[in-house]
Amino acid sequence: MISQLTKQLRTSWPAPGLAISIVTATGESMLITEGFADTESGAPVSDHTRFEIGSVSKTFTAFLLGQLADEGKVNFEAQVADYLPWFTPNGGSRKITVRHLMQHTSGLVAGADALPDAAARGYALRDATTCVEPGQMFHYSNEGYNLLGLIIEHVTGKSLADAMTERLLHPLGMRESTAHIIHEDIAHLATGYRFRHDAAPPLPSAPLTPATFLDYSAADANVTATASDLGVFARMLLGRGTVAGTRILSPERFEQIITDRVDAGGSAEHRSGYGLGVDVEIIDGHTWLMHAGGMVGYRSFLAADIDGGYGVAVLTNAPGDCQIIDRFGRHVLSVVQGASPEPALFDREIIADAHRYTGSYGAGSRRIRVDATADHGLSLTSNGTTGKLYDAGDGRLACDHPDWSAYHHSLSTVAGKPQWLCGPDSLGPDPTLGPDPTPATTPHPLAGHYRSYTPWYPSFRIVQRAGRLHMIAATGVEAPCDEPELIALDDGTFRVGADPRLPERLTAGPALNGSVLWVDLDGCRYTRSFRP
Repeated sequence: MISQLTKQLRTSWPAPGLAISIVTATGESMLITEGFADTESGAPVSDHTRFEIGSVSKTFTAFLLGQLADEGKVNFEAQVADYLPWFTPNGGSRKITVRHLMQHTSGLVAGADALPDAAARGYALRDATTCVEPGQMFHYSNEGYNLLGLIIEHVTGKSLADAMTERLLHPLGMRESTAHIIHEDIAHLATGYRFRHDAAPPLPSAPLTPATFLDYSAADANVTATASDLGVFARMLLGRGTVAGTRILSPERFEQIITDRVDAGGSAEHRSGYGLGVDVEIIDGHTWLMHAGGMVGYRSFLAADIDGGYGVAVLTNAPGDCQIIDRFGRHVLSVVQGASPEPALFDREIIADAHRYTGSYGAGSRRIRVDATADHGLSLTSNGTTGKLYDAGDGRLACDHPDWSAYHHSLSTVAGKPQWLCGPDSLGPDPTLGPDPTPATTPHPLAGHYRSYTPWYPSFRIVQRAGRLHMIAATGVEAPCDEPELIALDDGTFRVGADPRLPERLTAGPALNGSVLWVDLDGCRYTRSFRP
């Protein structure tokens, strides 16, 4: 049953290898390994293969802080500056607490990819400017969890790796896991993979290449684990802080972590709240605790239905932005509790609710026709050529039509009418097809393709769409999927996203011959690529 799902996943998606642990509160009920830990050597994934678990580490960090709170060493309502006196964002006028960091409601930026060291990343935020009062808005922030790791080190007098190993990994019996990622452990890790070409949406045939290996110690993504070890952590969640007679957290602290939550948005189907380091959803009356994680070359997912008594851990060496793994993990947890397996969920050529996309769309000379196919898929026809549309796994579509493959596709609603979005194109439905409604506009100095050496978010394009600037990335574990609008601000910078409370900023560098040469995105510099 699970094997069938796994085979469909690996047939349609770039998952060289994966390991799945399915557990109950009393023990591991199933361990499944498939594929390759290293494709070049042909080494298979084994019971002892480790993977980087990415942001699932945040739940570990939160439980470690919960222990320290139980011992009176950390107060969730204390200001961050009480532990890190140099941290005074907004000149100290906005009082960010430990709880705000744990809940992603501090207002801090999502990420800062320019600096690899945890202490430097934290100190770089010492005088950050936020645009919303703490506690008022959920905005996912890796940087907030990095600061939590620095607080743990300050309180314990130990490195985060040592504190987490002594307080969590060893008491749980996670002996094959580590609380830091270092080159000395490469032999025990599956080789991570990324897309060889990162500037266009990956198609099913997109080749992979080994990903850059990075030492990592920050508390937002510091853990490596085997599937069995991560399954032990899932059992601890099912035991509400206890596993095999070992209590990790007090019952009161566990309840606080899962009930003190904020609205984290998400889809209508999966509306979630974020607690203190864990996603919480109520599904069919059951409480599911979850977290997904992406690293450069790895994707992971952890879920525990604490009312149903089952948990699942899924670890892969797929590219870190391969969000289909999250969908897969959810489905596996449903199937082991009696739901019917649906391999079609993981067939990229099958598009959910395909008929809602069908129709003719256009603006000026840019015209497409989207048709449903007999096999529940979609085709796109333009200029006499027909291509196929594929599920991209993140709510968008990818296309193999040669004229429409450079950007993801999505269907939006503008003024009550469907609008087909693809890069700079915003195509309305019939009867809007006709001549170009306005003369061609002069290219904005920012419009173009930008690239950096960071493997987290290697490139993006800035396009003009319907008179507005949008930043669009094809790949990248830290790249946004919502194609945010760039809003010009009075200080000469651009806010990344329409919401005025968002903190991310893009700053344009000098222009030459009417084109900006480089931009700065929250401290990381990107230069204009020689490739359009």
